[in-house]
Amino acid sequence: MNVQKKLKIMAARDRNRFRPLFEGDEEVDMLYLNCNVASRPSLSCDGLVCIPIPGWINVLNPSTGEFLRFSSGRDPRLINDFECVDSKFDVFPGFWTMGFGRDNVNGSYKIVRMLFDRHFENRYCQILDVNIGEWRKQRQPPYFVGYREKSACVNGSIYWSQALIRCKLLAFDLYSEEFRDVPTPPRSEICERSCQIVNLEDRLVLAVTYTTSLHWNVKIWSMDAHDGTRSITYSIRLFSKDMNSSIMNHFQLWFWTRPLAVSKRGNLFFHDNEKRL
Repeated sequence: MNVQKKLKIMAARDRNRFRPLFEGDEEVDMLYLNCNVASRPSLSCDGLVCIPIPGWINVLNPSTGEFLRFSSGRDPRLINDFECVDSKFDVFPGFWTMGFGRDNVNGSYKIVRMLFDRHFENRYCQILDVNIGEWRKQRQPPYFVGYREKSACVNGSIYWSQALIRCKLLAFDLYSEEFRDVPTPPRSEICERSCQIVNLEDRLVLAVTYTTSLHWNVKIWSMDAHDGTRSITYSIRLFSKDMNSSIMNHFQLWFWTRPLAVSKRGNLFFHDNEKRL
């Protein structure tokens, strides 16, 4: 698929709803996807959008209209389908932990998916090259990665966070197709379950939402994915605790913000699990 790099923010909506209005930065284009699967969790890389639905995985280039569809096959029943799924999290069909990104060596785009049972004893991993269109079995991941968290692709590797026992970052190199661990900030500096990993300006970034006595805040760490060196790129006060009673009712660990883009004018765009931009 041909990709044209340009700073854009894509917002999805259902066909039966009015187009949302956004007074944005003049350097950022807002592109609204009008489709039946708009409300489903998705992944993106270089402007391409990967939208898994039951039985299929769709890959869309909104700039050109190019569309590819791949069969996802039958999902192994490792997790109770009746488990309560919180709408504040991005949960893919079949409870797969998913990633989408570009192999920097040969330029191909790949989809990676992992599945774990409740006791984390059985682990499945598969990979699909969109140029080939067939799933291949992959070496098992070294440990459990939650299906509620989104992944990010940076410099040819896909990254996932794991916060079951302690915060860890798992990376998968799309060329060598090998897993590796990535150092994270000390446990005392982060609130694990609110930690979101993203690609921000081609760097691996951790965004951690936390509270003080009066405000909700977010710290954004920019990391070198190879040696784990990091610096706090942004430290932002979001809003007063009194501004939104619904958020006040959330346990701190379950409210998150995710950076999207930084314009040349220095404006930082991000959204949260209250569906706000």
